[in-house]
Amino acid sequence: MTSRQGRQPDFWKATLTNKANSRLRGALLGSTLLCSTYVSVAAQEQQIPGNGNETVLGTIVVQSEGPTGPDQGIVAKRSRIASKTDTSILETPQAVSVVTRDQMEAQGANTVSEALRYTPGVHPDPNGYDIRYDWLYVRGFNAYGTMWLDGLVVPGDPSNYATPSINPYSLERVEVIKGPASVLYGRAIPGGLVNQVSKRPQTAPQREVSIGTSAFGGIQGSLDVTGPITQDGEWSYRLLGQGRNMHTQVDHERDRQIMIAPSLTWSPGADTSLTLYGYHQHDKPVFNPRFYPAYGTLLPNPSGQIPRDVFLGDPDWGGFQRDYYHLGYEFEHAFDETWTVRQNLRYGRSDQNMDLVLVNPAFTFAGPIPSSELGRVTAISDDWTSAFAVDTQLEAKFDTGALDHTALLGIDYVHGVSDTNFGNTPPSVPVTGIDYLDPRYGLDYPVAPVTASTRQTQDQIGFYLQDQVRYGGWLGTFGLRYDMSDFESENRISDRNIATKDNAVTWRAGLTHLFDNGFAPYASYSTAFLPLMGTDINGEAFEAQTAEQFEVGLKYEPVEGRGMISLSFFNLVHENALTPVGPRPANPIGYLQDGKQRIRGIEIEGKYELTPEIDLLAAYAYSNSEVVRSTNAAAVGNEVLRLPEHQASLWMNYRPAAVEGLSLSAGVRYMSSYQTDVTYLDQLRIPSRTLVDVGAAYDLGAIDPSFEGTRVQLNVSNLFDEKYVSHCLNLTGGSCNYGAGRTITASLKYTW
Repeated sequence: MTSRQGRQPDFWKATLTNKANSRLRGALLGSTLLCSTYVSVAAQEQQIPGNGNETVLGTIVVQSEGPTGPDQGIVAKRSRIASKTDTSILETPQAVSVVTRDQMEAQGANTVSEALRYTPGVHPDPNGYDIRYDWLYVRGFNAYGTMWLDGLVVPGDPSNYATPSINPYSLERVEVIKGPASVLYGRAIPGGLVNQVSKRPQTAPQREVSIGTSAFGGIQGSLDVTGPITQDGEWSYRLLGQGRNMHTQVDHERDRQIMIAPSLTWSPGADTSLTLYGYHQHDKPVFNPRFYPAYGTLLPNPSGQIPRDVFLGDPDWGGFQRDYYHLGYEFEHAFDETWTVRQNLRYGRSDQNMDLVLVNPAFTFAGPIPSSELGRVTAISDDWTSAFAVDTQLEAKFDTGALDHTALLGIDYVHGVSDTNFGNTPPSVPVTGIDYLDPRYGLDYPVAPVTASTRQTQDQIGFYLQDQVRYGGWLGTFGLRYDMSDFESENRISDRNIATKDNAVTWRAGLTHLFDNGFAPYASYSTAFLPLMGTDINGEAFEAQTAEQFEVGLKYEPVEGRGMISLSFFNLVHENALTPVGPRPANPIGYLQDGKQRIRGIEIEGKYELTPEIDLLAAYAYSNSEVVRSTNAAAVGNEVLRLPEHQASLWMNYRPAAVEGLSLSAGVRYMSSYQTDVTYLDQLRIPSRTLVDVGAAYDLGAIDPSFEGTRVQLNVSNLFDEKYVSHCLNLTGGSCNYGAGRTITASLKYTW
């Protein structure tokens, strides 16, 4: 057994006689206090006949909560995301939010976006209800196309429709670093980094099967099995799978997906671990394009408002299909108490093709007066994106006098490709419209020509150095990184090639003081560097974005009990910001790069297991933002788009002692008004909203022991079915979308 950071096994077992019982038991418990990983100890004594009338202490199980989970409850204690080392969240000089597996399950989250609904500073549905993607904004910055998985970038591009969305059933937790993270990751949005942590093989057997449905109809089945392959636990495995064919809030729409994720771990000793893993996800939904006009959704229409359940495309024509897979490994070896080497490597690719009929994004109504007749176009997209990423780290733990060091030296490399082919039918080609009061389907439509075709490749290599220095109750975190990024962009329509090179130095400095009572004030400064794949509306390649952030805060972790409370104040300045332009028929995702933005804010997050019966989660975010510079005159001096000034949430899970096996939950989410229109029209401002969620679960084993491991669960999001609009980009076209209405899901799960 060792107390070295990050090297604890999942469990220790020992059988003790009464001769050494107290001494060895005390040593075990004492050693756990030295471990950086949170542990819980359980023991049971038995009187067993034998020589000397020995008292045998039954199995002592010490369960660890490491930096990547599994976590016990809704409170995560440690994370690698902000430091790439096994570091307590309390000691991290930056705001970090972690959504654990238990929280995702209790809240009935079916997407990563839904998992982050109660996270401050995160806008979880900026593009409204969409079964294809996880649309997320972090501190005002779009995370679409720049998501992370297990510390490596996921293939993606803000202008590529093949960008994948990871199935949350395969995840152990979802982590968010608030603010710049480029010093360790290079390519990361200035507002923060969203990292998804995969489930990995466990040395203790765990098996789970479940079946679910919703009030809209459909079925979903899931499988999660893990455990040792060999008796000594040297080899272990995990197999995850899920298949679904679910109805949605839109008539005729189907959310159809198959996911499988196998993994295998080899641990020949406590100092070495190698995990091989794969993942494949096939999405083939019957998809309703999310293009609603402002008149009939956000604004009144003389013909009546557009129902949320009307299918504005044609379920009998075209389709959407996406296939994503990745393969990789995670390797770690500790040479001794000082030196540890790690390497994570993964290749992933996503292919997508789409052929749809949709409401015209630019011009919806034929006449000057809005009606129930909506003009449409057809669209085609044939995209793919891939990423090869490898990150190699050398960690050293050593002392220099009174200073304790955890030093990290690393190099990472990313090779990314984004290939896009897109087109809309031009105005000269007639496309049959749709009357949302009397929709007709099964018609013939012209196939759209390809009007935009590009291929971009990126090669980025980064060298980074970090030192976490301890002196008494003080912890200093210092990091430095140098990035070299090369982009090549080929426009196949204009036959124009563009090459860009961006080199940058980013750094971070933070200081935390740890008090014995559990309080930890901190201050930090960090910078960001984000080279972008994509081109502006004129076909020019984007320049790298930069940012800097000052942050001060206070964290609290109770000495006794389980909880984490954090308060942060930050000031973030962003250069080379993107200004959205559009949508327009030939380029539905168009940007100019000409801006400077400033965001100041306060974020408060608390997760606390108050009693064995009550879990409490509370969060609040205040954002004061301003567009400082932009070629869009209407934007200068105004707020940043899609960034509400206020966000607040409160959620509680209650397990009444009087009713064994029962769990009840309720939550409320509030978001103040915000703007999404580039012209800042007051009539297109998105109103504030308050949504309520409830849930209930029951362990049937409380009724009869023969049902042990069987659990039924019911979740209702947006309980009062509030009808709200998530965004409106213009006044003339189909550029708005509804948010998710009341969604009722039910599941039956059996674990053994």
